[in-house]
Amino acid sequence: MSSNYTRRDFLKVTSCSTAIAGISCMTGTLGSLGAQTISGSTKFVKSYCEMCTSRCQIEGKVVDGKSVFIQGNQYSKGMGTSVCARGAAGHSQLYDPQRLVKPLIRVGKRGEGKWKEATYEEALNLIAKKMTSIKEKYGPQAVLFSAKTGEHFSHLSTFSKAFESPNLFSHHSHCPIAYKVAFKHTYGTGLKRDFSKSKYILNFGHNLFEGINVSSTKKLAKAAASEKTKLVVLEPRFSIVAAKADEWYAVKPGTDLAFVLSLIHVWLRDDKYDKEFVQRYTVGIEHLIESTKTTTPQWQEKITGIKADVAERVANELYKAAPNCIIDWGHKTTTGQSEYQRTRAILIANALMGNIEKEGGLFFKKKAKTCNKLAGIDIAPTITNPDKHFQTPKTLRVDRASLKGSDNAFVGRNQGVLMDIPKAILNKDPYEVKGWFMIRTNPLITVADPKTMKEAMHKLDFIVVTDIYMSETALMADVVLPEATYLERDEGITDKSSSKPTYMIRNKIVDPINNTLASHEIFRTLAKKMGIDKDYKWDNILQYRVQQAKGNDKLLKELMSKGYVSYSIPTLYYREEKYVKDFVNKYPNAKKYLDEDGLMGSMLDNLKTPSGKIEIFSQQVEEEFKGYGVPRDDNNMDVTRGYPYILTSGKSAIHTNGHTHNVPYLHMLMSDNPVWINPQTAKKENLKNGDKIYLENDIGKEKGTVFITEGIRPDTFFVYMGFGRESSDLKRANGVGTNQSKLLPLIKGPVCSTMVTNVGVKITKA
Repeated sequence: MSSNYTRRDFLKVTSCSTAIAGISCMTGTLGSLGAQTISGSTKFVKSYCEMCTSRCQIEGKVVDGKSVFIQGNQYSKGMGTSVCARGAAGHSQLYDPQRLVKPLIRVGKRGEGKWKEATYEEALNLIAKKMTSIKEKYGPQAVLFSAKTGEHFSHLSTFSKAFESPNLFSHHSHCPIAYKVAFKHTYGTGLKRDFSKSKYILNFGHNLFEGINVSSTKKLAKAAASEKTKLVVLEPRFSIVAAKADEWYAVKPGTDLAFVLSLIHVWLRDDKYDKEFVQRYTVGIEHLIESTKTTTPQWQEKITGIKADVAERVANELYKAAPNCIIDWGHKTTTGQSEYQRTRAILIANALMGNIEKEGGLFFKKKAKTCNKLAGIDIAPTITNPDKHFQTPKTLRVDRASLKGSDNAFVGRNQGVLMDIPKAILNKDPYEVKGWFMIRTNPLITVADPKTMKEAMHKLDFIVVTDIYMSETALMADVVLPEATYLERDEGITDKSSSKPTYMIRNKIVDPINNTLASHEIFRTLAKKMGIDKDYKWDNILQYRVQQAKGNDKLLKELMSKGYVSYSIPTLYYREEKYVKDFVNKYPNAKKYLDEDGLMGSMLDNLKTPSGKIEIFSQQVEEEFKGYGVPRDDNNMDVTRGYPYILTSGKSAIHTNGHTHNVPYLHMLMSDNPVWINPQTAKKENLKNGDKIYLENDIGKEKGTVFITEGIRPDTFFVYMGFGRESSDLKRANGVGTNQSKLLPLIKGPVCSTMVTNVGVKITKA
């Protein structure tokens, strides 16, 4: 999977030598500047990473004025000094000669790759002029805004509201939207997992050993290694998390729902569930009893390929371990049309085991506001959003998100559905779209059917892309703005509360190369130039931070020094006696929240659902999508679409979606993504390791390289995400590997509008 590099090559790249002149002379890149000496802190500065969305806490410093040493932030106990390969490679991205460091303005045809260098002043003036012109002629709704979540998304969100466009999009629709929507419909908000104390973990492909969050990964690794914890994994391939499991079952892609429904059937059939918990805290169990009468272990065997006795046994083992158990909903695991029902079924299965607010189970975040209320005193500072007064315009969105009666009725107006953008542009429905402003997002790699997406982008009058590299999407822009990397910028305070109130902050470790700008600087400056900044209450990041902290200089100083602050508050699970006692002993005012049994179970009596309860049956969902109010067999588990094989994809421990594949250090570690194929299938198709193949369906045709392994079902193929790049300015990654997005249809899973990433394909030799 890796390129053939020598140890000398490896050391050359990781040393980040300043002698980069002549390595890459593409317009606007670091390589075109000549040798650079980097200035920054010679002491450790505490910050947090952005090489993936986990945003782990780190500390770094400049070494000899030419490189950055990065390790975990020891103030974050879950991190220690650990970082993953991506986190360690931050300096490799920072110093990459192919990295963008100058604004570029298109001078050729769209997508042709012809540019002229510009100053930020020139580029921002052009953007302000063009966007204002579109607004005046077509209305503010004619401009789309999109970003990956993070602080840059927050600042883009504020700017889009100041511009008065309703069309703001995050990456949710092609990543976490299924569980985000399912949680809202079931519990009103999300829950956290207590891996460290769990006795039994049923995992549906939530591969924390490749989609790494260092703190959570460590906890899962410790649990997996413990004799006291059983880890069972259902996933079509033998992933790293499967390798750590006590048992692995190669479930057919898209059929997880059937297995979960069979567990629920067994529990309800045998009265092996927490009836007291269900009676007190939930509504709708009668609907679930009716919908799972026929979802027997024998029924699921025909769908999933997992033996009926396995489902019977796992159901009984979970019940025996309850409430110290976790049925893990995962993070975009085997996404198909049944993804919403599958995720809802998993969340409800946890409730049946009564593991909510129990050690080794699931728990609600304990933010400062909640802890202060329970303690009766301010035991942790609270923060606020300086831009909270900006309101999302009520104008109809292009995707009709949150509009009752639409297929996106349950999608937030601040999130949107990226897959609906091409249709809206090409059909001018519900109105004409003329512009698109993107920051750190690359839909031509990460969103389904990039061919249609590119066709739509050609119809636009003006596109702005802010990025670190000349991505496929950046090539389509009229203006490309280089963004300061996460090592080069100060940002605001982020609430990272879990079992106790916690905050982190991003502190600049090195000075921005060539004075590249952070997102807050870009959008704040643009707002001024366009005359839409009257509602901003801050001018720079320090003012923003002060307002976030509500003037609490102690909190700010501590965060700027430590980067991560967690408060010495006893861990509190509302339904665990020892935890409640510890909390009340330290904060006697909390006694008034005790129930007759000495616990705080009443804290679950007013959830953010319509009923205030955990909703096994959701009336609001049933009214919008008939038949989806309770998990059931929805006849949507076949993802083959008539083709003989199923193509699946997932994260690697080296790369992040479409973000890191051109980073020198990471590209050296993993430069390709061969197609995982079972030996039985290889024999049937007359294939051997290294053969070139085509994967094909009615959406597209994509090249691949054969990798034969027992670690995949015979009817399934697997590739890592983000490869198959098509930008000649990504000189390492361009043209290497398979881009699975080219084979994905622009269809959505019902209710939650998730992007379907399991797809049927056929295979031929190249």
